[in-house]
Amino acid sequence: MTARRKKQSEPTLTSLHLPFDLVEEILCRISVKHLIRLCCVCKSWNSLIFRDSKFAKKHLRKSTTSHDRHHLILTPTYPYFSPQFFLLHSPISSILNSTSTSIVKQFSYTIREILIERAYGNRASTCDGIVCFKIDNSSAVLCNPFIRKFKILPPLKYPSGEISYTLVHDRFINNYKIIAVNCTRSSKIEVNVHILGTNHWRRIRDFPDPNLILVSRLGTFVNDSLNWLVYAAAPFIVSLDLEKESYEKLALPVSYQKLALPVFPNISSFMILGTLKGCLSLIFDKREKSCDVWIMKEYGNEKSWTKLLTVPHMKECDFYCYIRALYISEDEDEKVLMECTKMGINSLVVYDSINNTFMIPEFQNYISTKMTPEIYVESLISPL
Repeated sequence: MTARRKKQSEPTLTSLHLPFDLVEEILCRISVKHLIRLCCVCKSWNSLIFRDSKFAKKHLRKSTTSHDRHHLILTPTYPYFSPQFFLLHSPISSILNSTSTSIVKQFSYTIREILIERAYGNRASTCDGIVCFKIDNSSAVLCNPFIRKFKILPPLKYPSGEISYTLVHDRFINNYKIIAVNCTRSSKIEVNVHILGTNHWRRIRDFPDPNLILVSRLGTFVNDSLNWLVYAAAPFIVSLDLEKESYEKLALPVSYQKLALPVFPNISSFMILGTLKGCLSLIFDKREKSCDVWIMKEYGNEKSWTKLLTVPHMKECDFYCYIRALYISEDEDEKVLMECTKMGINSLVVYDSINNTFMIPEFQNYISTKMTPEIYVESLISPL
């Protein structure tokens, strides 16, 4: 009897009679992993966590600014080989600071039920905790692997050539858009857009020059615009304004503006766009030498290109080049997570620019090599 009374007297979050607004403020500071467990506490919490879109957006804002909620997600480059996601629960800062696999907890999420036999492979696109990837040449799927919800998009009619799908958030309509880029057999670069919640695609203005060569059909989403690195006589950036659906040209850092031709495996250098520190980024890998990492500090201002650091090539006989700069530490230790190619296989490496040392994360030894890494921000946002 005494034990029962003692148990009943223990205070809980609900028995303290906190205002629900305060409860909401507390819960939005908790990771998605723990919120999923807390949804069983009561009906009001379950409804708040899984059905309240305002709460989901508020939680996302805190996740975006909290680097403890940035993770690494590995998606199948070719889904029919490995129909799984690997989402590393620990924050990406753990990867930068330790090789211990005990820090990195991984789980797989099967996507076999939404794949077809002729699934195509390409890099996934991530935005606000939602992953977008192609399941065939005319269809794509959106998925939030944390809350295990997915949505197959309506097929794109009359596709020709190879298509890539990029997921973006359009703040002007407060909704998500999927941008499909199609490089046709006639060398025309067609662009279509799908707004989440509708059942159709809409053709928008094609690329301004049919002679452009895309380094990657997957766009880089920064500052309400989608950006592609292209080549004509020389390299530059094509930027699509999401609100106006118009294009403009952005210049590269001055030292790269007069490079002659696109760079592929048998050429002496390689460059690609990305995002770092919330800015448009560019890496320029000089084969057999080093890799420069740049960011455009003020989007649209070509004079604001700033070189963050130079990453030397590893002195391993099977190392080939760096492909992307995925993440850079926010503190002063200047560690950067790089994707590189070794013996034709993509790998991850952490470079410490202060000590000029490299670290290979151990967890990747236990995961299929046919996986593509992306930075993932945990969220409750549903693709439905």
